[in-house]
Amino acid sequence: MNEIDLDDSLRDLVMVNDGQVVTTSLKVAERFGKRHDTVLRAIRRLECSDDFHARNFAEMIVDVDIGKGARRKSPAFRITRDGFAFLCMGFTGKEAAKWKEAYIRAFNWMAEQLFKRSMDFATLRNELMAEYRQEKGIASLAGKTLRRWQIKAPIIEQKIIEVEREGQLQLFHA
Repeated sequence: MNEIDLDDSLRDLVMVNDGQVVTTSLKVAERFGKRHDTVLRAIRRLECSDDFHARNFAEMIVDVDIGKGARRKSPAFRITRDGFAFLCMGFTGKEAAKWKEAYIRAFNWMAEQLFKRSMDFATLRNELMAEYRQEKGIASLAGKTLRRWQIKAPIIEQKIIEVEREGQLQLFHA
């Protein structure tokens, strides 16, 4: 799926929270044209296991604009992809079907973006590790070569001195 397949409004339906693709009950209500309290009630009445509910519907408190600049605290849910799919299966009508498809595309787009990011990270890390190993090998070789030089240099220098002495012409003193 290309980024072009989704417009900005669909991308706004999902977000990343702690590395997981999620949406909220507020966004579900808005996109399906339902009252938020109706969506909250639907989530609380889902006939799923307690474990599934706990893993896929995280209750939270949000600030809601109630008009004229006033705000109030309101319950809401953070919903995973699985939770969204489970919840939306109960919604009916053409508009619901349209938005079900849109949400699936949005979740898939975000999952693809996360996958690409992780692949880019892995590729970069592998390249850096290869460069590190190569430079470490060069440094090790340089260290061995330096040690060899430290051993051989005095020996060669001594031989040079000896050869120079032998090569000098001696003047006789009479």
